[in-house]
Amino acid sequence: METKEHYINRLQQVVSYLRTKYYQKILIEDLEELSNFSYRNLQRIFKANYAETIGAYVIRVKVENSAKMLLFTKDEIKQIADKVGYSDVQSFSKAFKKHYGISPAIYRNKKEEILQKKNSKQHTIMPFFENRIIELKSKKVLYKTYKGDYYNNQINEIWNRLLTESAAVNINIDEAISFGIIWDEPIISEKISYNYDACIIIDEVIKIPSKKFKTKIIPSQKYAVFIHIGDYRSISKTYDKIFSNWIFTSGKEVSEKPFLEFYIKHESHTNDENEYETEIYVPLKN
Repeated sequence: METKEHYINRLQQVVSYLRTKYYQKILIEDLEELSNFSYRNLQRIFKANYAETIGAYVIRVKVENSAKMLLFTKDEIKQIADKVGYSDVQSFSKAFKKHYGISPAIYRNKKEEILQKKNSKQHTIMPFFENRIIELKSKKVLYKTYKGDYYNNQINEIWNRLLTESAAVNINIDEAISFGIIWDEPIISEKISYNYDACIIIDEVIKIPSKKFKTKIIPSQKYAVFIHIGDYRSISKTYDKIFSNWIFTSGKEVSEKPFLEFYIKHESHTNDENEYETEIYVPLKN
């Protein structure tokens, strides 16, 4: 008998697929094969868990990724419409305005206002600097998905489960590299509940029980790497500085791909949260 967790894993695999294929035509038969549900039942389960239909979810991912491109790149609106899967600017603009209440052109013109809004009340100086530019090679990961507030203790529970279950299949968690995938940026997404993947890098050839675990390949990508020193509750201040400072002065264009967080120094290394060290990977346009 299949467990509830197995059903949730299958649903999250569908979400992961939609996240990476949103700009292409989504075929019903592909979703049925991936989830092992009929499309009718998949729609019911999806809406019950995500409070929106599959179609509405895909549209939201399209427009939220286009918002990133409008803010972070110099691409023309027609190019952006094409990149997120719209055949013409008119259809794209209609969907964008329905979601954000303004046209793509006006949204882009408000770039500085949007990016600096969150930082307007910040007066404290946080440890913050661009450490390096790297090309992160593709990685196979074992992962669990969390949906909710980024800074909620439930994220710790997700990590504890992932690490415990990984150790049970002989993955050396003391040596394994772990990181988080930040799918939704709060200044872009209007959803209260955000998506986060807790990931452990594993060997390409390692065999993982498919019913209990989810795996995927993280494609290679160029990143600007920033260092955050301090507890996880204060990490948003470093993000604020990236969005309100570095992004205007670096001369680099940020990709719509998700941000990554590598946890370099954490509770396994120190009891002092102020000594925690996190590397924030900001995806760059190639």
